[in-house]
Amino acid sequence: MKKIFLLIIATFPLICLGQNISALYSFRTYSSPVGNYVEINTSIAAKSLIAKIDKDNNYIKQAELTTIICSDKNTDSAIYVDKRIIKSPSVKDTSSLINSSILDMQRIPLENGNYVVFFELKDNSTAMQPIYYKDVIQMNYKREEVNVSDIMLVDKYTKAKETSIMTKNGYNLEPYMFDVISKNNNQLTYYVEVYNADKAFGKDNYYAITTSIEDLTTNKKIENVQTIKREKANNISVLLSSIDISSLTEGSYYLTVEVRNDKNILYAYKKHSFFKQSDKKRETNGLDIPNDAFVNFIPDSNLDENIKCLAPIVSENQRTFIRKSLRNATPNEKRHFIYQFFKEKNAARPDQAWLDYKKQVAYVNERFSTKIKKGYDTDMGRVFLVYGAPNDIIDEKFAASSGLRRRTDADKALNPEASQLSADGVNYLPYQMWRYDFTPFGESNRMFVFYAKQDNLSEYFLLHSNAKGELQDMYWERTLSRNTLDAGVEGKAGLQFRQGHE
Repeated sequence: MKKIFLLIIATFPLICLGQNISALYSFRTYSSPVGNYVEINTSIAAKSLIAKIDKDNNYIKQAELTTIICSDKNTDSAIYVDKRIIKSPSVKDTSSLINSSILDMQRIPLENGNYVVFFELKDNSTAMQPIYYKDVIQMNYKREEVNVSDIMLVDKYTKAKETSIMTKNGYNLEPYMFDVISKNNNQLTYYVEVYNADKAFGKDNYYAITTSIEDLTTNKKIENVQTIKREKANNISVLLSSIDISSLTEGSYYLTVEVRNDKNILYAYKKHSFFKQSDKKRETNGLDIPNDAFVNFIPDSNLDENIKCLAPIVSENQRTFIRKSLRNATPNEKRHFIYQFFKEKNAARPDQAWLDYKKQVAYVNERFSTKIKKGYDTDMGRVFLVYGAPNDIIDEKFAASSGLRRRTDADKALNPEASQLSADGVNYLPYQMWRYDFTPFGESNRMFVFYAKQDNLSEYFLLHSNAKGELQDMYWERTLSRNTLDAGVEGKAGLQFRQGHE
């Protein structure tokens, strides 16, 4: 997985008092015989930092980068914290730094799972407020199955004479930090690793690694842009290669790497999105949109918002397009994205499917928006858009005290000598529970627990659900009770969750 963002005052509202740090970051996951890890690269434009004089009377620029990683099930507890100073060279004349970048790389071991990563970036030479950003990391490398690492686009590489943080399997690799490929760059160089091929195909038996380009808006492969490499199966195989993209028209694409057996059966793959600049423009009529389609009447200025609000209900690949490629897509590509999405919902009346969804979005924006988030970006808004209106709502804004505590079977087994528990009040945070008799996914009697962190009633966050694929935390009531309920002890909220009503 790779994420790249340009952090500038025009698009990042948390930058205050004129601060204008220009930075890029990217991350990608890998595996190894000793474990999995995520590699985080940061590049800061030196010209966007303020210079100060060091002890040798030279000029230096530096920024403080703080990285915090938490499990997505408990973002209040960090499993990794790092604070570091990223420095430019010490120079006599700051003009030498105008076109340079300050680079940093972190390589962090992580177990399989989902994580939230928080970044804070601050110019150490000013009193300006830092930049804040958060993202998600998904780590899923199974030891006995074929896996493919995230794809790294490579700017430069050399054979490694000495090992450093930039070294991978005998090469020093300098990552390409942008997701836009310029007109003059017609070779896409990339690095990827394949794991456990020997377990799937037998050691030293042959299999194929195919690299192709897919149109991101249609998911169709570009027929004349593809490479195939025949590879001997090993525990780890490395592919450092290039693919010719000179024939691509301007637009958004996936670089796709697939692992296939000798019968062309797909075993594993990874995708990496990018935008290719080109003088070759796409034919508008090639996007298959009828002249009277509803998307042709959406103003260009409203296209992005019409796509962003789809994030709760789209596929993971479509969500990747929204996060990474939307800002570079052409108006025609954006219209095609919207049209195809709603055509899949209702082939006969995509316009009606669009209007129905717009009504839902208008409702969640009115009901759940905060000062910094649209309603569809909140947990409650997402659940409403995915599952619809709940059949029942338990609203406990002021359940700060509840005298009910109940011993569970697990608690009795672990603490057999404790015959009684006191009936002291349980100090709950404000919460809501939503109950669904039936979900769109065939489940019945599903519950969602939302809570207001730090008693802030402006936004409720999802804490726990028994719906498939949703956040689940077996100790959710302990968090909700501000740790006044021990693990294995059930209070009023726990009973409400089990019973589905008061």
